Amino acid sequence: MLRLFIPLFLVLILRSFASQKKSVSNVSSQNHCCNCRDGRDGRDGQNGKDGRDGRDGINAGNGMKSSSLPSPRLVLRIVKDLFVFQGQKGERGSPGNNPGGVIKFSDTAEKCTANIAGSVSYNSSQKSLQLCDGSVWLPVLTVGKGYTKDRPGRHCLDILNSGKLKLHGSGLYWIDPNGGSTADSFQAFCDMETERGGWTLVATKVSPGFLFIKTIFSSVAAATKKADAASHIHPSMGDWKEVMFRFADVDTIRVIYNRKAGAPNKDKEEFDKFLMGKSMSLIKNVNGFYKYSPADKKRNPSVGFATISSFYFWSSRGISENHSGTDKWLDMWNTGDGSNNYIYSDNSRARGTKCIAGYCYLNKPIWVMVR
Repeated sequence: MLRLFIPLFLVLILRSFASQKKSVSNVSSQNHCCNCRDGRDGRDGQNGKDGRDGRDGINAGNGMKSSSLPSPRLVLRIVKDLFVFQGQKGERGSPGNNPGGVIKFSDTAEKCTANIAGSVSYNSSQKSLQLCDGSVWLPVLTVGKGYTKDRPGRHCLDILNSGKLKLHGSGLYWIDPNGGSTADSFQAFCDMETERGGWTLVATKVSPGFLFIKTIFSSVAAATKKADAASHIHPSMGDWKEVMFRFADVDTIRVIYNRKAGAPNKDKEEFDKFLMGKSMSLIKNVNGFYKYSPADKKRNPSVGFATISSFYFWSSRGISENHSGTDKWLDMWNTGDGSNNYIYSDNSRARGTKCIAGYCYLNKPIWVMVR
């Protein structure tokens, strides 16, 4: 609107000066005619005697010199000085540096308040981004170890321990047990809740007769939760400490084997080799077991570890107590059990083939996990 007003204003000013100039011109003509009535003064003016004074007198009589009228260019400049609302367009600046699509976030000691809600900063101690929700800084977990193929963890426990805040939930993560190039990294299901978390899936048993511990390693088995998938502990995870046997159902009791309990022990060493893929057909007394209940976070025995007597671990048959045993620890054989000392069984076909801590379920997957 202002841009339309300024040209109109200029036109009015110029017309005003033009009218004034015309008026002055008319007055000058009239005065000149009046002066010509004398005759002599007019002729003297024409002869140059008094002409200069006469012209001055005519102009002075009108109160303004005709030469003092501002030119249109001067008027335009004055108006520009009075109405400087928008400067002239400057020259194009030199191109800036191209950051290549990278946005750098800096660390901050500022407290998260409602005034900066939605702000993002980089936490240098945890090596991750954090988002202000209006009251606290929350870690942005889309970055970090285990979330991408090119930044895997060594195993699930390594991922869990990668930051000060253990906010990793159970799910699929990328792992690379042998380190080095990430080209051979693979996804594995991680249980991040049971007994402090950090468990890596090794194998899954769904069918009663399925043999889940085999001499060939399978990376696919590490991510298979609901179908038969056989494998063994990765050879580069030789420093593992515990193995857990559990149903996929999160509330069911678990049986955990501790590698160091009662060691050194020949029977334990043999069982460890079996879990790592060596072909075995042995019956041993193996110490180092305890039961854990996620519901009340209690273990049995409350202290120490139990021994499974006459414990079978055969590559061609599976894992099981002696069929005349307690039936309260592990019974994952490829054939059924004639005895029935179990606490619960939803199907007779599950007894002796899919039982953990005395509970047998035909259709619930059994997970073998390591940490």
